[in-house]
Amino acid sequence: MKRWFRALVPCSLFVPTLLGATAAANPETVARDTIWSKELSIYTGRGTGSLDFYIDNASPRYLGWPPTSASPFPLSQLRREGDQIRRRNREKIVSTFKGFTLSGTTAVIYYVNHRTMMADGTPVDQTYDNIHVWTYEDSSWKVIGGMSRLVAPSPQASTTGGRP
Repeated sequence: MKRWFRALVPCSLFVPTLLGATAAANPETVARDTIWSKELSIYTGRGTGSLDFYIDNASPRYLGWPPTSASPFPLSQLRREGDQIRRRNREKIVSTFKGFTLSGTTAVIYYVNHRTMMADGTPVDQTYDNIHVWTYEDSSWKVIGGMSRLVAPSPQASTTGGRP
């Protein structure tokens, strides 16, 4: 009996680790964490004047609608935008995760960006609601679409000098 008990105790120490590994291997959790990491890398790149990470992680069928455009545009336009921002590397954005959904090989991520400095160094106080649609293709997650909208400042912002 004692020998069996001694063998069982070390094994029981690994059960929580195994349970944690199982939870971490949940496909939705893995997809969410992978995609959120890619989202943060997109904005890190923008802060250095580069859209390369965004472009490299976009599907060839990408169609996105930024708040500065009158209509959605394809990957070819995103590439042109990337060429134009190369020397504008002072943008400051903090991203906050808001939601995620996954269905098969399609995922939608929701987040808010708070921009405090434009790429040219101009201070701002802007908030954007964003979504990106991602698809799993060629063994990785690729952004296939997105939309961003500028959130109007709250009425309190004009009296308090900033967001509440």
